[in-house]
Amino acid sequence: MVSGEESLEEVTIKKLIVIFCFSLIANFFSAWYGYAMTHGQILIQAILGLCIPFLNLFYSNAFIEAKTFKDRIKITSAAGLALSIGSTLMLLLQKYILNS
Repeated sequence: MVSGEESLEEVTIKKLIVIFCFSLIANFFSAWYGYAMTHGQILIQAILGLCIPFLNLFYSNAFIEAKTFKDRIKITSAAGLALSIGSTLMLLLQKYILNS
């Protein structure tokens, strides 16, 4: 429920920011998971494999709870932007730090 001081639009914006952050972290971890699988880092792969579904849980729940198609497009847009940034961050990490 929305408090008296906070409008529904403010709640929606906060929800989209949280979805963006969780999606960013989840995608970064997913890319790192693929890197760990490729390079035989068994412990990191196991830990990330356990964490990733829980990070995606909030996004999935918000998508299911969305009442309108417009809300689902907003959620998907926030997650899509986060996914592209998360993948780019992992590629930069691999290029400049892990391969040094």
